[in-house]
Amino acid sequence: MVAKDLARPLTGTDLAEPLRLAIINGIFQSKLTTDEFLSRDGGLSAWFRDWFEEQCPAATNQVSAKTYLDLLHVLTCIQSNSSQGSSRLEVTAQICAKYSSANPVLAPHHQDAKLNASLTLAARLWLSISIDSLPHFFTPGYVIRWDSDQCLSDAVGKEFSSNSPTAETVKLPKVFTAANLEKIAGIQVQWTSNLADHLALKDDDRKVMFFHQASFLELSRESKMTLLNDHLIDETLRTIALLIPANDPGSRKWFKNKRKGLSLDCKAGSYNAPNASERQIERFQYWRDRLVILKQAFDDSEPSGIASWWYDDRKKVQWYTFWVAAAVLLLTVVFGLIQSISGIVQAWAAVRALNTQ
Repeated sequence: MVAKDLARPLTGTDLAEPLRLAIINGIFQSKLTTDEFLSRDGGLSAWFRDWFEEQCPAATNQVSAKTYLDLLHVLTCIQSNSSQGSSRLEVTAQICAKYSSANPVLAPHHQDAKLNASLTLAARLWLSISIDSLPHFFTPGYVIRWDSDQCLSDAVGKEFSSNSPTAETVKLPKVFTAANLEKIAGIQVQWTSNLADHLALKDDDRKVMFFHQASFLELSRESKMTLLNDHLIDETLRTIALLIPANDPGSRKWFKNKRKGLSLDCKAGSYNAPNASERQIERFQYWRDRLVILKQAFDDSEPSGIASWWYDDRKKVQWYTFWVAAAVLLLTVVFGLIQSISGIVQAWAAVRALNTQ
């Protein structure tokens, strides 16, 4: 039954649970049971809807792989060769040597454009990263190049290299959350399933990209069948916990509202906030630069409305001063209005009393 499911064309959306499980076990070479699979965001439902089922149908006419099984064959060759440091050209040559007779449509020759597009699609699905560009398919955000003479692990490692230790002192206080980015700073959170986009600012610093596929990251780490190292995965999950802390009522309510009508991984809102030590910027090696830029944009922002002023308690003294002054002004207006109305009523009563005499 599994082989029959995987023999289906790549055009499907809203895939059935057994097929999704077979695909995940194929990608990570794992043996997840149905219950284990469903315990992860309902079977990685957000990842399938926002990434897998978006990428495959869009690329179906551009790739030589015609079924999910074809795609997994390509991915298996990429995985085995990545551990050996083989270049993209060497991977395509091996696929041709292995499948040119048994499946000439999948592997016509090593310079075939559709075969190379199959490698691109397989690598994207394996890592949840926009690897290269697919023909006639617009890829927004960051794209990692995978050249013909380059190993995929080198291409990914170059993009996600850890920063050297820094003496920079940037505080990441508890108020620095995704909810407050929107409420206070007016920086809109835009959700992404492309890990390379995570925490990147765009549109003149008015939007920040946020990778929410936490269940996919956890599965990648547990399977060991990934090019993403454990430190990168752990730090990415820590940035999610930093910005959507489950033990902060405001963030919890904000994320619950965001999930309405959107395919967001529920696991992203399940991590408690890092402690004071873990929030130090030097503890972040991979996402440090983007966190520093995002924090600077947050600090430089000014409230743009009454609601923003109310939520913006970054500067306690200024916040209290503003609202005390606002309260005094409001009371002055109210009492002045009451006094004016009282004076009018008294004048009207006096006039009426004279008229009745």
